[in-house]
Amino acid sequence: RRISNPGCYATAMQLAIAPLKDLLAGPPACFGVSGYSGAGTTPSDKNNPEKLRDNLMPYSLVNHMHEREVTRHLDVPVEFMPHVAPHFRGITMTVNLWLTQAQTLEAVKARYVEKYKNEALIEVIDDAPWVSHIANRHGAQIGGFTLAPGGKRIVVVATLDNLLKGAATQAMQNLNLAL
Repeated sequence: RRISNPGCYATAMQLAIAPLKDLLAGPPACFGVSGYSGAGTTPSDKNNPEKLRDNLMPYSLVNHMHEREVTRHLDVPVEFMPHVAPHFRGITMTVNLWLTQAQTLEAVKARYVEKYKNEALIEVIDDAPWVSHIANRHGAQIGGFTLAPGGKRIVVVATLDNLLKGAATQAMQNLNLAL
């Protein structure tokens, strides 16, 4: 039997989208920013701190492998625009979701609380989470719930440490589930 570990960006997107999946009116637009450790160890502009200083570097703006991964696993198309920033670790994923029916902010947040209430490593918070608060931690934070006038557009922010919840911690969680 094979077990696959989701990618770090894919994890952040799925955590932000899943509670509202049944209300989506169209593809979620996901703006992701990763620290340069997410760009791998092969030398490139995307993991060169000198080139990243005072910079935000977009790349693979369509058809990114994690865009395809999330589309496959959630069974909804997603639009993903990844960027690399000058910090070393951590991902901020800002997700714009259009909904088929108007919602209240309380109803939206309640969906996230309900979905993740038994997940010890996922914390639903009010404010938009910061990478500096999640770095070196094994979980993810989801918050910053902002509802547009009319109640049919919501923006949600998810953060995680790409080296822990985005990789090593998830591998351990998958092993625990398998055993």
